[in-house]
Amino acid sequence: MILIFDYFETLLNSRNMDFNRGLKIFWEKHYQDKCRFEDMKSYGEELFQQLLIRHGEGKEYPFVEEELPLYAQRFGGDVISMSIEEEADFLMTCNGFELNSGVTGLLEKCSQKQIPMYVLSNSGFRGEALMEILKRFGISKYFNRLWSSAEFGRIKPCRDYFELAIKTALSDNPAEKRENIIFVGDMYDTDVIGAHNAGIKSAWLNKKGAADPDNLATYNISSLSELEIIN
Repeated sequence: MILIFDYFETLLNSRNMDFNRGLKIFWEKHYQDKCRFEDMKSYGEELFQQLLIRHGEGKEYPFVEEELPLYAQRFGGDVISMSIEEEADFLMTCNGFELNSGVTGLLEKCSQKQIPMYVLSNSGFRGEALMEILKRFGISKYFNRLWSSAEFGRIKPCRDYFELAIKTALSDNPAEKRENIIFVGDMYDTDVIGAHNAGIKSAWLNKKGAADPDNLATYNISSLSELEIIN
């Protein structure tokens, strides 16, 4: 068996996502002598609409690579670069993350059973920053690799994005087969449909007990602890 996990609302839950919390700290550090925060906030909302358009096209909108230079273009000054640690700080400030219930216990049991585990995330933030956050929560050690759509350029349910993870996982574990891979995620349209189209099983983390509209989820679970039965 190989497990590939979604990131947001699967491994980590956002208690209260607010992009402007991170943006204000960024403004205070780099732009408060160049513009009002209200101006930067308003521009950030414009860029968010561009993100939605990009996502509607199945593409990602990388924060550090594409968005940060636009603030410099609009408000002046040098393009601000972010270290991996700073990017992780920004994302944590915006989201107020907490571990999903039962995730640590599940990962530890899977690790003891030597089940290979990976992460495939839709995110405008770099994979190293996402992994840094998992490290801060003490769970990065369980994963062989993490992919972010910020680097791939397209988002789930893109089949090529799933194939990137599948091919790597099978190459790392030559004794395993595609039919032994389970993708674990909370979003039906991206995680369940994407896994189905890529020819692998899915465990839909269906927290609200919604109906499976197309009967595509291999496993329909309300919490991660239910994966222990599958294992």
